[in-house]
Amino acid sequence: MANKTENVQITPAEALRKGWLAYLGLYGAAYERVKPLTTKAGETLEQLIAKGEVVETNAQEVAGDVRERATNLYGESFTNVRRFVPSFVGRADRVEELEAELAALNKKVAALTKKSAAKRTTKKAA
Repeated sequence: MANKTENVQITPAEALRKGWLAYLGLYGAAYERVKPLTTKAGETLEQLIAKGEVVETNAQEVAGDVRERATNLYGESFTNVRRFVPSFVGRADRVEELEAELAALNKKVAALTKKSAAKRTTKKAA
């Protein structure tokens, strides 16, 4: 017996519709598989947020306690340091200016040292 192959012709509109329906079926199957995971992930996210709020509250309390203990321990000296430090902030320009002056003076000293060394060698040679 010879196998007969049937030649089924599908119109482009039918092929497009079947492709679309296959895509929708695939999307539906994927959604059904993922749906339980998304609800579980949402619950986990809510649990993590709640834990994060507890940790944040505890961290704020600890930071407040540490700040209070440091203020009590160092008290006046800490306040003085906070007043003293900003006075040096504006002096950075002056430090750079003094460094430039120092570099210029070092060059002058080096030049004078070379001249005096050269004079000594010429006097010894004569």
